[in-house]
Amino acid sequence: MKFGITYFAQSQENETIAAAFHRSIESCVSAEQFGFSHFMIGEQHFTPYLLNPDCLQYFSYLSAKTKKIRFCPGISVLPHHHPIQFAERVAMLDIMSEGRIDIGIGRGYQRRAYDGLNINMEDSAERFDEYLQVVKQAFSPDPFSFTGTYYSNVEPIAVYPKPTQQPHPPIWVAGVSFHSLEKIGRQDHGFLKNPLDNLDVCKGQVETYKAARRAAGLPQSGDRIRMDRMTVVLDETSEARETADQLMRRFQSLFSGAVAYKPPPGKSYEHYGSEQYRKDRNISGGYDFEHQESFSIFCDPKAAIERITYLRDVVGITELSFAVGMAGMSLDLQRRIMRTLAEKVIPHFS
Repeated sequence: MKFGITYFAQSQENETIAAAFHRSIESCVSAEQFGFSHFMIGEQHFTPYLLNPDCLQYFSYLSAKTKKIRFCPGISVLPHHHPIQFAERVAMLDIMSEGRIDIGIGRGYQRRAYDGLNINMEDSAERFDEYLQVVKQAFSPDPFSFTGTYYSNVEPIAVYPKPTQQPHPPIWVAGVSFHSLEKIGRQDHGFLKNPLDNLDVCKGQVETYKAARRAAGLPQSGDRIRMDRMTVVLDETSEARETADQLMRRFQSLFSGAVAYKPPPGKSYEHYGSEQYRKDRNISGGYDFEHQESFSIFCDPKAAIERITYLRDVVGITELSFAVGMAGMSLDLQRRIMRTLAEKVIPHFS
């Protein structure tokens, strides 16, 4: 298994955004020092839930501060970007980082972002599919023309530069609906799994992704399922749980504020209105730490090993991304967690 870090770029109360950003940079440097394989951060707009509006710009800076760790947006919301410019920026970052960028993309779920950027969310699925086709063609060695609903170029164009990784960096796609998961599997992309669904939901989604790959004739050896899990792993379970409880209370407040705007429209977003979705995120029924804890990793190293083994052997993941940084988690605490994982948990899976 591969293990990385997913960073929730959130600020502490009464903290400047600049201070929160600088802490996230030091977190990535620490993740590399402790030997984690990748570092992820998400894109958000118009909300303090996540403070990063541009993953590629963020990783451009981090590529100069690190040597080995890989970067992956978790996620870049592809319908928010011009597909040609997105491909150019990915290729440029891939060159500057010497082949350390993965492409993590999805449609997003924040109606506020679509409205604020003046993009129609109701056609987000079609726009996403079309933009991804354009991005892939932009990476190809030959000039291309394209006629679509949301992007067209009649005269053939060649896009430069080309990425270091050929034919393109690995593509990972986030999905929630079973229709999306079938498409992700069929198209031979990696599956990015968010940290806030319970394990029964996760298992069903992973099974759908794998079944679609088998139906498309794709081998099990190529399955790529990277799951995020909220993480506070410390030597003492009591400290881990108490610390996590404090952090998750503020996290829940930030998340609830982010989704309090109008719900996402259309059938493909139906899951976001379900009672299970709302319960797993503490939106419905009030804050419930015990429920959150049941599918997170808030424990001592021995219990963490048991939970990760379950995720690998029963849920079926191939990679795990430990989510830290939530609620402005201090850098000292992040480093304690990373050190505990690196020294007492990850070696078990070597």
